[in-house]
Amino acid sequence: MQAFAVTNRYLKTRAAQDSVDALATLAAGVLPVSLGRAEVGFAQTAWAYFHHFADPKTGLCPATDQTDIVSPWEIGSTLIGILCADRLDLITTRQARDRLSLCLQSVASLKTSKTAVPGLGYCNRTLRPVDFSGNPTNHVTGWSARQIMRLVGGFIAIAHHYPDLAPEVSMTLNRWQLGHLLNAGHFRPSEPARGDAQVTPTPEHLGYEQYAARIACLVGLPVQAAMDLRPILCGHRHGDLLLPADKRRGGRAPPIITSDPFHLDAMEFGWRPDMLDVAASLFLAQKGRFEQTGVLTALTEDATDQPPGFAIGGLLARDLPFACISPSGGDLAHLRSVSTKAAFGWWSLLPTPYSQKLLDAVSDLQTPTGWQTGFYEASGAINSALSLNTNAVILEALHYRAFGPLFRAAQ
Repeated sequence: MQAFAVTNRYLKTRAAQDSVDALATLAAGVLPVSLGRAEVGFAQTAWAYFHHFADPKTGLCPATDQTDIVSPWEIGSTLIGILCADRLDLITTRQARDRLSLCLQSVASLKTSKTAVPGLGYCNRTLRPVDFSGNPTNHVTGWSARQIMRLVGGFIAIAHHYPDLAPEVSMTLNRWQLGHLLNAGHFRPSEPARGDAQVTPTPEHLGYEQYAARIACLVGLPVQAAMDLRPILCGHRHGDLLLPADKRRGGRAPPIITSDPFHLDAMEFGWRPDMLDVAASLFLAQKGRFEQTGVLTALTEDATDQPPGFAIGGLLARDLPFACISPSGGDLAHLRSVSTKAAFGWWSLLPTPYSQKLLDAVSDLQTPTGWQTGFYEASGAINSALSLNTNAVILEALHYRAFGPLFRAAQ
């Protein structure tokens, strides 16, 4: 836990350090357990999204039940979701292999950008690129390093668990010029282009570059600098809590720290100390808010059933301790939610009474076609959006519960 502890020792109280250390000890002691009947039912609900919404011709699922758009991130989530479903005995290995082979064929046929990397979005039925507004287009106009690395991570997991599919993975990866995503050991995240001119790039939110770098290392990309949290990490005092904060400013949207990259990094690779330190502080902040206000808090980025269709909940957007913003940085405090996938992530990785309380709060959000995204803090109304990422993360959380980290299992 050196990155946060060392760079912010002057801010830490002994009590806060003890709490982070206690969670680190707890996380290190989490061992795989057999899933009970309820957990198996949770997994079946999550798999229902993939079973119901996958296109029979391409194998790809849409980002939500209300769209036919899919990004490289969500394609990676689809691959990992199928793998988890196989290992959790929700489908047979033959069914998983057939689904994965179809997905890999579809990915191999995707049109790439001028720099030979996948674009920001495609139609999951036709595989045509889509523009920033989701309209079909004939050319790819943008890319995201974070999203591409999520897809690469799905590729690597598939190659490990299904060696007969490794040649298909290699052929596609060899066509992509992933080196274009790098600049001096860091990623160069890009925004959607308008015409042929790229708008100003915005840094990824803290945690995402580190998660992407861990995947990039597996394909030999020189991203050691991107792995290091210390240059961008600081502390922010909020009452009795020390919150992890991002030093960076500027860009299209303010930096915000959300749980997804920390959960995925741990569920796929196992905890690394610096990511665990930040995640433990993130967990304690949300638990502390509940203890002080009685408001259950489990923030991350999610689809919404209200405009603008997507919201990012987390810590310290414009120094607000528990913020909710749009991808462009607009205030969406009225859409702040208890996230179903955040609840599952904390329950799987840090099993405490509070994480169990979060799971209990979302456990009735199941439908015949997948898990609903969460419920809104202000109204208590259900966020009825059904999203691929919600259901994929739940499958990963249950896989972690049953087997431990995904890539450790692959090795």
